[in-house]
Amino acid sequence: MSKSKPSISYEQLKTELDLIMLELQRDDLDIDEALKHYERGLELVKQLEDYLQTAENKIHELKPK
Repeated sequence: MSKSKPSISYEQLKTELDLIMLELQRDDLDIDEALKHYERGLELVKQLEDYLQTAENKIHELKPK
């Protein structure tokens, strides 16, 4: 039996990344918190790239040949 990941929309991922970017711009952000945000941001970027790649693959499948 395969495990299925919860479905998160592109917009949800992008919104979270936007919020992290805002946090990283704060002057009073603790270095440990900044590192956690940065690491999470990298994870989100990877998820967004995967999401876009999947969408691109689906478009190629649907295009008439």
